[in-house]
Amino acid sequence: MIRLIALLTATAFAVAGCDAPPSQYVGPTFGQMGATGSSSVAPRQENVGFTVAPPNAPSGAAVDNFAAGFLGTLQAGSFAGQREYCGYIFVDGAGRLQATPPRAGTFASCLMPEPRVGQGIIASYHTHGSYDRRYDNEVPSVVDLQSDFDYGIDGYVSTPGGRIWLVDFQTKSTRQICGLGCVAIDPNFRPQNDGDIRASYTLPALQRRSNES
Repeated sequence: MIRLIALLTATAFAVAGCDAPPSQYVGPTFGQMGATGSSSVAPRQENVGFTVAPPNAPSGAAVDNFAAGFLGTLQAGSFAGQREYCGYIFVDGAGRLQATPPRAGTFASCLMPEPRVGQGIIASYHTHGSYDRRYDNEVPSVVDLQSDFDYGIDGYVSTPGGRIWLVDFQTKSTRQICGLGCVAIDPNFRPQNDGDIRASYTLPALQRRSNES
């Protein structure tokens, strides 16, 4: 597991801030929905029934609280840098929850190394950067869900309004685990169609939301 941390740390700092991934880059991509409903990146094809998560991987409140706490520490830097940050949550050799060092993305997307079986990875995490009225970034995007589903893992997303979302691979849906302001809010944040934000979404419901934007 130490080797995993070292590998992902080296990779993260080698390409941090680069818009174009290296040629060997085949990992998940996260992207926000624009005002027209389109995402900044193309969706991946879901691998039904495939997962890199270990058997009996932890889930529930313990993982939710760990993810929310960790994402909370990334909010200020994400706002100031006007970029997403992303990484993985994994279980180390002692059974403890850990997070890989955050990788710097662009304003509306973040790319990561491919997770593999045996690395203890149970979920992805990423911020949605700073507020911009052109983006529907108070909810996860279709791409966010498809990227996690493609590897059979859960995901956690923090928003400029301080929401935390869980992308749930088992139910193929996403839901808020804490609402507006539960972690740091972007000082420039302005509520935008907040009355239309549901507590949870299926993938088809998010697709309809993006088409109606």
